[in-house]
Amino acid sequence: MLDERKAKILALIIENYTKSAEPIGSSFLVDESELKLSGATLRNEMRDLEELGFLTHPHTSSGRIPTEKGYKYYVENIMKVKTIAKKVAEDFESVTAEKINDELKTIAKNISEKTGNAVIIAFGAGSLYYTGIKNLFSQPEFHDYTYMVSVSTIFDQCEDMIGDMYKAIESVEPKIFVGSENPFGSMCGLVGVKLKNNILFMVLGPIRMDYSTNYTLLDYLLKKFN
Repeated sequence: MLDERKAKILALIIENYTKSAEPIGSSFLVDESELKLSGATLRNEMRDLEELGFLTHPHTSSGRIPTEKGYKYYVENIMKVKTIAKKVAEDFESVTAEKINDELKTIAKNISEKTGNAVIIAFGAGSLYYTGIKNLFSQPEFHDYTYMVSVSTIFDQCEDMIGDMYKAIESVEPKIFVGSENPFGSMCGLVGVKLKNNILFMVLGPIRMDYSTNYTLLDYLLKKFN
């Protein structure tokens, strides 16, 4: 386990990298965080986190970005569920059991617009709906052609993966898949939930996705329908 200070630094780096998609340097943390640590202390702590495998740094930058191990630690030990926005809650409240399939599609579009991620819904193994591919591909990671091609194949193979997802996701709480855990590809993050009527609702994004926001949205959706 990380000590409290290292955990706070890791959380700040992840949360700010999620927003900016730019490596986070010690000077940014000195200016923008409430840690009240010197630049030298932060650099030492960030170096330790890198040696422990939680951070890495691109060759073109002195800043750090999270590794898969860093994200997993954050999700399992640091991440907090947020309070859902009033407007989002109102959108969810409008959904009725009688029209759940159509209204879940509307919710999927809204979540995709809010998060910049794609949403995949399985209404059973042979019935798929997805939306937000344009939003997903507008993320900075997809400026890399190889990355874009790798992730775009997911949607061609999506139907073949759904059986595994039904086995992996339970109806108790949203399930988070990070990197190599993710059946949809190691370059991505995914948060999924199983709703009543055997419906899978999944949010797919880059590994940099906002896990806390997506978990909060799907947790609310689960409580609403189960």
